[in-house]
Amino acid sequence: MKILQIYELPPHDNAGTGGIEVAIMETSRELVALGHEVTILTGAKSIPQEQIVDGVRIVSVDFYRLMKKTWDGTNLSLVRQALFPLAVLFNHPGTYDIYHGHIYSSGLIANYLARRSGSVAVNTIHGSYYPIWSKLANPFAAKFYRTGERILAPALANMSDIQLHTGDYFAQQVLAWGASQQKVKTIHNGADIIRFNPSHTQIVNSSQATAQHIGIDYSIPVILTARRLVKKNGIEYLIKAMQLVLRKKQCQLIIIGEGEERAALKQLTHELDLQDHVHFLGLIPHEKLPPYLALADIAVIPSLMEASSIFMLEAMAMEKPVIATKAGGLPEVLTPSVGILVESMDEIGLADAILELLQNEDKRLQLGRRARKHIQANYSWKAVAKQMEAEYMKLLERKKENT
Repeated sequence: MKILQIYELPPHDNAGTGGIEVAIMETSRELVALGHEVTILTGAKSIPQEQIVDGVRIVSVDFYRLMKKTWDGTNLSLVRQALFPLAVLFNHPGTYDIYHGHIYSSGLIANYLARRSGSVAVNTIHGSYYPIWSKLANPFAAKFYRTGERILAPALANMSDIQLHTGDYFAQQVLAWGASQQKVKTIHNGADIIRFNPSHTQIVNSSQATAQHIGIDYSIPVILTARRLVKKNGIEYLIKAMQLVLRKKQCQLIIIGEGEERAALKQLTHELDLQDHVHFLGLIPHEKLPPYLALADIAVIPSLMEASSIFMLEAMAMEKPVIATKAGGLPEVLTPSVGILVESMDEIGLADAILELLQNEDKRLQLGRRARKHIQANYSWKAVAKQMEAEYMKLLERKKENT
């Protein structure tokens, strides 16, 4: 098969790569390994270019430098989404068997290109903030985004040959809005179980060097999270929980990521007098994350809303005990037997869960071992790519039968 993946942000950015970009790149790698030809079409960060990474062809495009001007390494802006179709159409993509667009704008482009060439259109929705928009934006903006999602999501599902979701919570919502049952399917994200492997001696050795490099005491328990620093990821509640934890147990929090909330979060850290216990590391390239995860005693995902967090899956693959909120699709992956779930926006519940694991090494180790086995059995990127391949082939066969 010839497959075109379409998304506004590039998947191979050393300054830091988001979850959607990681998902696209990892599934593309595995689809290439399965014998398919995969191209990723994306908006340019600077100069439009073409490169081959692990057999995946990556093409970045622009239109009168609009993609360069709307580049933001930590956020996909509404303006960039609106302008990206111009860049794609101006550069005349070739003919493919599968046009796979991610989120809304690229989903519409995929449908247009597929119709023009008589091919298959696939759309993936990587979660939704629909239930919490009122907590993230002013009333006018919240209503705008909620209305937009309510219209676009089911419309794209019915328009596409299939709409994939990385969290079943929103797939069910789209079905409730009127999408066809046959057009909606959930395929959760995955993890690279080879690279994120606690048995790799190189990772263990690198983690000790990493601890020295970032200036932390390797002997003090480490709580770690890697998130964009935006409201929906709930980092403020984790910082508040740290104040409660430190009253009973010595530990330190490492925060990896960048975003618009960084200044406010650092201010909160100072207000709570936690600056000696909370370390903001900024953006870390995705391929360099394993040694940092190896440092962690506990991984935390304090999100207000999430689909199937890739960081959570990678932490589980690294045999780390995970604490996550009961938000969106997180409980779909982190069952009670492999992790701990708490309510979102509840720093007390979060602190209690952290203390429970800090004070019980046996439970930490047991949850970590179960977590890795769970990922190995169900959520490797190879398994995800095979599910996707099966859907592609089914749709192509159906297309042939109808022509």
